[in-house]
Amino acid sequence: MTIHRHHILLTAALIVAVLTTPAQARTIRDFFASEPGHIFALLPSNTRLDLLDYYDSGQIVEAQNNLGDDTSLISVSDTLLAMNTSESKMLQMRLLTRQGGRDTVIAVIETVKTPVPDSRITFYDTQWRPLPASRYFKAPGIDDFFLRTTPRATRQELVRSLPFALIELQFEGKDRLTARHGLEKFLSKEEFGKFRPHMVDSLVYQINGNKIKPAGQ
Repeated sequence: MTIHRHHILLTAALIVAVLTTPAQARTIRDFFASEPGHIFALLPSNTRLDLLDYYDSGQIVEAQNNLGDDTSLISVSDTLLAMNTSESKMLQMRLLTRQGGRDTVIAVIETVKTPVPDSRITFYDTQWRPLPASRYFKAPGIDDFFLRTTPRATRQELVRSLPFALIELQFEGKDRLTARHGLEKFLSKEEFGKFRPHMVDSLVYQINGNKIKPAGQ
C-alpha cells in the first residue's frame, strides 16, 4: 500500500466516523463547523474552523466575515459556544439533550447589542432543520416581567405607553437562561419611574433536558 493510498483510506475512515457518530456524542463545536449557512451565511466553515483552532491554542483572534465585519469566539465548551459575529451582534449556541442522550436540539440566541440589547431564539435538530420554538421555550413578553400584585389596569396602561419592548436572552451557567428587559436603557428616568415599582429586572429559566422552563416549575 502506498502512503498516498493510505492517506486516502484514513481520510475516508474519518469521514465515515464523523457521519455515523451519534448526535449525543458530538459537541457544540461540531455543529458550529457543520452549520450549512442558515445562521452563518457570511462566515464560511473554514473560517469557523480557523477560529476554533486559534481558540484551542489559547488565542482569541478576530476574523473577517464576507462583509468585512470582525468576528471572534468568546467561549467554547462541549455544550455552549458564544461569539461576537460583528461589532453590534452576539450569538450563543447551546446543545439541549434529554436524559439518556435522546432528542438533541440546538438552541441559537442572536442578540443585537446596540442601542439596547434585543434577542431572538431559534431551535434546530442535529441536521440543522428548523424546529418550532414553542415546543421548547415560551419566550417572555414584557407582560411577564410585571409583579403578580400589579393591578391589571395599571399593567395594561403601562404596556400601552411603550413604543416597543426589547428583551435580551442569555444562556448563563450550566443550566440557566436569563431574560432581561431593557426599559431602563431606552426610557427616560421619569418614564421608567412609572414602571420600576411594578416590575422585576430579569426572569430566570431552567434548562431541563431539551426544554427551557421558568425556574421552579
